[in-house]
Order: sequence, then C-alpha cells, then structure tokens
Amino acid sequence: MTVPDALTEPELRAFWDEVRLRLERNSIDWRGRMTIPPMSAQARLTLDAVTGRKLKSQISLGELEAGLVRLGAGTGLPDVLDALGHPVSPERAEQRARRLQSEAARDAARTAVQSWPEGWAADWISSAIRAGLLANLDDTQAGQLVASVRTVLDALAEPRRDPISRVDLAARHLGSSHALDSGSRLERAVTRALALAAETDDHRDLWEQAGAQADLVSGPALTWNLRLAPDHALAAAVASSTALGVPFLFTQLALRRCPINVAAGEIVLAVENPRVVEYAAQTGADASLICTSGNPSGAVRMLIEQLLAVGVLVRYHGDFDAAGLAICSRMLSLGLRPWRMQSADY
Repeated sequence: MTVPDALTEPELRAFWDEVRLRLERNSIDWRGRMTIPPMSAQARLTLDAVTGRKLKSQISLGELEAGLVRLGAGTGLPDVLDALGHPVSPERAEQRARRLQSEAARDAARTAVQSWPEGWAADWISSAIRAGLLANLDDTQAGQLVASVRTVLDALAEPRRDPISRVDLAARHLGSSHALDSGSRLERAVTRALALAAETDDHRDLWEQAGAQADLVSGPALTWNLRLAPDHALAAAVASSTALGVPFLFTQLALRRCPINVAAGEIVLAVENPRVVEYAAQTGADASLICTSGNPSGAVRMLIEQLLAVGVLVRYHGDFDAAGLAICSRMLSLGLRPWRMQSADY
C-alpha cells in the first residue's frame, strides 16, 4: 500500500499529530470525533476528499480511517500514521490500561469485603490498597486475594485444641503449603487483618496469638536450670546443659512431645531480658529462669502453661517502661505472679 502524496503535505502534519495524541490518550482503538485544528483550505479539501463529504469543525476518526483504507493508504489508522511519520506510542495506552486495571482491582476488592461482618473490614482493604498489596492485580485476582484472606480468617476462628502451623494452615485451606510464606502478598494481607482484629500496630506474634505458628521449632523458650522430674525424657539433657553453664532451649515441638514435668512447689522466675538468663548461666545461679524476650512466643506460653498445670509457681519481672508493663499485664493474664514490679521497686 502507498500513502498518497496529498496526505504528506506539511500543512497536515499538525492534524496527523493531533490524531496520534488522541489515540495515545484514549486507546489505539478509539474512533471518536475530534476538532479539526487550523489548516489551509487546500488541506481541508484533502480531508474532505478522504472522508467523502464536506467537513465542518469536527471529524470522525472512524470515517477518516474508512476513507484512508479505501484509498489504499494502509490497513487502518495506526498503520497510516506510522507510514506518515507519526507512529502511535503504546506507552500512554499501556499506562491507561494499567490505571483502569488498578481501579477495577480496587473496586472488586472493596465490593468483596462488603459482606464481611467485621467493623474494620473497610479500614483493612483501604490500608491494604495503600500498602500496595493489590499492585499489578486485575479485578479477578484482587477478588481472589480477598477471598483467600477471608478463608484464612475463618480457618483461624475454628476451635482447635492446639495451634496449627502456618504451613499446615496454607496446605489445608489454600492448596499450597507456601501460600502464607513470610513476606508473601497474602501473608501481609492477613497480618494486616489480624492487627486490626487485635487492635494493635505491633505485628509481632499476631499469628501465634491467632492460633497459627510459623513452625514448631522457631521462637524457642530460653531457660536456665529448670529442675525437671528425674523420669522426664529431657531431664538428663537439661541437667547436662545446666552443668555446662549453657541455657537450654525448649521448642514447641519438644514441649508437645515431652510435656514438662516439674515437682509441685518449685518456683520459676520469668524475665523479659535474655541478659538476665545469660548472667545466671555465667554465675551458675541456682534459680530457675525462663526468658520471654519481650512478648512471649508460642513456645514460651506453652512452657509457662505446662509449668502452671503441674503446680509450679511462676513469677514475672520485666521492664518498667510502657511496653514492659504491657507485657507484664499479659503475663498476669496467663497466671503468673509479679515479682518486684510494685511502685516501690521502681
């Protein structure tokens, strides 16, 4: 196909450039009407000839394209513009498509949470959008993300005797053991929901508090000199560790397989700072200690619960700052007794 010389006249350059801009702005398939820019009478006659009628102030790009195809100038408007030296850049069209996709994804996600019973649902999806959790998703994928978050929340709400690992939770309810891997889009989305449900900005241990552990060996309980019953499966290991001056770590896996058995009446001190346990080990202190390392992990809570269940008196001492007192309050709710945590001790 050959572009007629009349279409390459310099006085039509501004017109072709405006047509190009309209396609880039609206989409390469847009064929609406546009105002004809100022041009000579001869240039207007050329456009009249292309469309086959006397034009006024506007021109239909659909009629223009049809006329150009009849003349054999190209297979379509973009093809002719390219031959005339005014190629349509896909960049603006791609940006517009991405913007429309993002808007559709946000709308789909907001619609999906409207049926949620939680009062914080709207705040959750707004925060998820601001955090970029819907980035590069289309409306279907955004709806699937919201549905997956709902599935996880419902699964966590199911009554169970023991916590479930996140790996098992993902495998059972989402079809992939990696669906809730740390840092994944879904894991971050659920974590935001759990934070709103717990009314906290502290995202640590939210999963454990909801009944799902990252795994059964992370976040072990740091201990010193726990005097286990002689017949306990780990008694020899703990005693050997103490003799070596080395604190002992109890994982949830160990505590589940070998629940703690300590003589009733024993006293154990739970402390917030691991330096206290380190010092006890360095000095060979006779006291029995557990370290919470800030907010207690699932293993620490499990150990404390097992100690309390067999009649051990567990005391707690932590920092006197706001965060420390909040942790102390949580320890009291577990059944621990404060030790040197009164105003006079401060």
